Amino acid sequence: MPERKILCVSFDTMVSESRRTALEEAGYDVTAATSVKKALEFLNRERFDAVIVGHRFPAEEKYVLAVEAKEKANTPVLLVCGAGRDAEVPATGRVYALEGSAGLLSALSALFPAEVEVRSHTAA
Repeated sequence: MPERKILCVSFDTMVSESRRTALEEAGYDVTAATSVKKALEFLNRERFDAVIVGHRFPAEEKYVLAVEAKEKANTPVLLVCGAGRDAEVPATGRVYALEGSAGLLSALSALFPAEVEVRSHTAA
């Protein structure tokens, strides 16, 4: 089964690399970007199974990224919020808000449940 491709967009390079490492250890193919502009370039060149966006970007930029991801193969977007829900970005069927990054792997597992089961059986 091919790895799921994740685009991880974070304002901070250290946060981006930390998320990349955690997601790669969980078996995902991760591309990291530290700007929405760069993330949009990646979206225009490649297909991703999910986009993860950090909370420090302006709402307008997050909105543009979410719309672009939806238009490109209806890609789900996970918004990693600061202390609470990100009310500035309208919720849709393909945009999910997470409080902090602790639930990131759980959220991806909810998006791709069959693969989590396969991965856990092959790891045993």
